[in-house]
Amino acid sequence: MLFYNFQINFDSQNSKGNTNFEGKRAERMRLGELSSALSEGIDGERVRVLIHRFRQNAFQMLASVDGFKEMTAAQLTKLFEKFFADRPEFGIKNIAVKAFTEITTKKFSRIFDRANRDDNFNFDYYQLNQDLGLDCLDNRTFKLTESICDDKRLSFDAATAKAEKLLADETFKEEFRRIYSKENAHRFYGQPVHYKITAGNTKAAMSLANLLVGALYTNKRLVSRRINLITNVTENCYDESDFEKILENAAGGTVVIELSGERVNSGQFAHAYEEVVEFISETVKRFQRNTLCIFVELADKPGFAPQLTTRLQDDLHIIELHEGAGNRETALSYLKKIMPPESVALYTDEELLEAMGDKLTFSASDIYNVQEKLFNSSLKNKTYPAYREVDRLSISVEDKSNDAYADFSEMIGLTEQKALIEQIIAANRVQKMRVDMNLEKQKAALHMSFTGNPGSAKTTVARLIAQILARDGVLKTGRFVECGRADLVAKYVGWTAKAVRNKFREARGGVLFIDEAYSLSDGEHATFGEEAINTIVQEMENHRNNVIVIFAGYPQKMKDFLDRNEGLRSRIAFHVDFPDYTPDELTEIFKLMAKKRGYEISDEVTEHCRKIFKRVAKKKDFGNGRFVRNLLEQAWLKQAQRIVKQHAGGEVTKEELTRFEVEDFDVNVDKKYRNERTLGFTR
Repeated sequence: MLFYNFQINFDSQNSKGNTNFEGKRAERMRLGELSSALSEGIDGERVRVLIHRFRQNAFQMLASVDGFKEMTAAQLTKLFEKFFADRPEFGIKNIAVKAFTEITTKKFSRIFDRANRDDNFNFDYYQLNQDLGLDCLDNRTFKLTESICDDKRLSFDAATAKAEKLLADETFKEEFRRIYSKENAHRFYGQPVHYKITAGNTKAAMSLANLLVGALYTNKRLVSRRINLITNVTENCYDESDFEKILENAAGGTVVIELSGERVNSGQFAHAYEEVVEFISETVKRFQRNTLCIFVELADKPGFAPQLTTRLQDDLHIIELHEGAGNRETALSYLKKIMPPESVALYTDEELLEAMGDKLTFSASDIYNVQEKLFNSSLKNKTYPAYREVDRLSISVEDKSNDAYADFSEMIGLTEQKALIEQIIAANRVQKMRVDMNLEKQKAALHMSFTGNPGSAKTTVARLIAQILARDGVLKTGRFVECGRADLVAKYVGWTAKAVRNKFREARGGVLFIDEAYSLSDGEHATFGEEAINTIVQEMENHRNNVIVIFAGYPQKMKDFLDRNEGLRSRIAFHVDFPDYTPDELTEIFKLMAKKRGYEISDEVTEHCRKIFKRVAKKKDFGNGRFVRNLLEQAWLKQAQRIVKQHAGGEVTKEELTRFEVEDFDVNVDKKYRNERTLGFTR
């Protein structure tokens, strides 16, 4: 369904030479008759027209066009000429369509509602509202935002140049070569492919989606410039006729679905969003022939993207596109482009570069984050400078870099793990050199086994490895899929192998992290567990070039598990042990965690915590990094209680909010590890 707003100018006379719309009463009656006739359609029911404002010899009008053919002002003029030639009683001649433009469904609905409230025209408002799908715009299970793509035609060179300015990577340029290929028909017949855009945030993804839609519209692969963006999908969006109507009404146009969900995370996906995935996938399949679907996966919050795309990939051709990165000069240019002109005028280039920090490369998402930070800063320091010196009741937390390699390098200890990553990255770079010199290409399997006690950073390191290897080109997407026995071992015959294969497909281009892998052969349904292991071995070979599998668990249990499964052991290239942290390492971890949360740690607090770590490190399964995190979080609660008591009704300084006292660490997480005969703390 396409929606348009426009004006027609005309001459209007009856056989006696009088204007048909003279006089208030006559005007109202004739407009009512005309409005009713137009709303029934001027090209069968395909084109419906509504008058929403009248002035002498001119109508402001809306039009809805059903079907897959774009409407033009010239085509609409011909339809009006035929319509009024068949209805001489209205006496309208010499029609000219002006200011003809496509609009969003929401704008159409607002104008339509206003016309109904004016009560000037004669049409069945509620029936038309339902027929046109205008009753699907507000829904509590998702959020709909619409926009209209620029109607300026883009040449191939203009599209690729714009992609570079938007910091798109090579996948966009490759797709533009296909879109602009002279082999293609330049007429809309349906959607041969759909897309998935991976970016750091929705704004960056939508900039790229707008460019993609502009290129497709230029090449007549789309007839509508309207983009329907669906975000904030909740776990209750599994039987929504509104959602279906949006995809149906977008025929010839585009629906962008952002897949992070409203509250989804990997731990709760299975029971919270399973019905959502099934509903959306089935709905997309029904309307995918004529409606272009662009799925958006946020790099740091993938939500249910892997599950949905896995379910769809056998029925849809989905092309994966990614945001890229640019240098500081390119990033500065992009930042100035997305900032409002009045905001750009407030800053010098030097100030903008300083706000960008010390990074050398930037993604589009990074720049949007810089823009947001600048906006908040400019409100306080430039627009309302009286607040410039205010520093009470606020804590400045150091901005965390998006560079996974820097985060990994900053982690305490992990010498063996860091050396392993350096080896893999170096091997990939040498591989590229061999290809450039026409030498034989070599590819090593990179499957790994991580062993260690709880809190020894196995999962964190695995997640960072996925990001680092993707950034350096070893992995294609850097997707991180975490699973356990419940995700792989099914309850019924024939389901387990399918579940395992689906997980490998979700992780394609990234890392499949199997936690407590030895549990596959434990517990109920042991036969199914063996089936899972055999299928994993087979899929590791099938996906050896596009999935890295990392098995993780307790050291002795992992050893016993691999000893029983020699075929699995032989396919694991790296066996990496994560030893328990020493008290000194735990102290450094504590200082690093505190620094990232904006705290200044005194020497007295550092030494007090070192004593705590010396005591707990002697205990079995004390939690390693998790213990440090719990200690810090409980100390924060204790600090908050102390500050409220000390400053009831008074002001609190930033220094007080960012400083711990020794007494703040008299907390529950430490007490359970103390010697029962020891009372209080020893200092």
